[in-house]
Amino acid sequence: MNQITISQAFSLDGIGLHSGKQVKLKINPASPDSGIYFLRDGKKIPATINYLKETRRGTSLDGIAVVEHFLSAAYGLGIDNLEVEIMGPELPAMDGSSLPYVEALEKAGFKEQNQVKPFIEIKSPIKVVDGDSSLEVIPSSGFKVNFMVDFAGAGVQSFTFDAGRQSYKKEIAPARTFGYLDEYELLKEKGLALGASLENALVLGKDGYVNQPRFPDEVVRHKILDLIGDLALLSRPLHADFYAVKSGHKLNAELVRRLLKA
Repeated sequence: MNQITISQAFSLDGIGLHSGKQVKLKINPASPDSGIYFLRDGKKIPATINYLKETRRGTSLDGIAVVEHFLSAAYGLGIDNLEVEIMGPELPAMDGSSLPYVEALEKAGFKEQNQVKPFIEIKSPIKVVDGDSSLEVIPSSGFKVNFMVDFAGAGVQSFTFDAGRQSYKKEIAPARTFGYLDEYELLKEKGLALGASLENALVLGKDGYVNQPRFPDEVVRHKILDLIGDLALLSRPLHADFYAVKSGHKLNAELVRRLLKA
């Protein structure tokens, strides 16, 4: 199986979820073995764990916040090499999911390249734990994620995504980022969620969803979306099965580090 990039460049723009600022992107094809990397203010920032700076309320690389939804879209579609020029402090939130990125990448078209995909093959199980949260990876010939969460207002949710049997675009990409209505003002005081709205986030109250969910279990599906985006920081595709319980960006990143060391 060979590496993939896009056939033609395209541009996107939108509001940053946390900054509230207008952001512009230009996504270009990239040569084989380039991986996915960002260009901001003349600086090249590879989408790898070595450039990870923050996992609070999103995955931030060196100078670029909330990269996980775009990376999830690229990883979910099997795209290996991209150059992303960014004008702004974070990627645009779009509708809070990775679906707009998926659709834009598909519209640009895919181009097979003349280098083989460098798959990571898991030799033995690896598990990371933080309190009652855990994330385990085991050897597999495919790619599957089993995820369980328990959030107030959403309850216990579980979902299994099997890339060999299900569509990332249909089952995972539409799931939006989420937050609590009663946290909104506090987040703004901390300089977060300045661009958040009912148009780009699923909002939870004490008694359930405030706005209409796209799936009854949209929360856990978005957690799978985030995990796939964080796994993109491996900079290589992999064959593995994952079992996640209440995992988040911090634990996801720790597993990526452990995988690379192994």
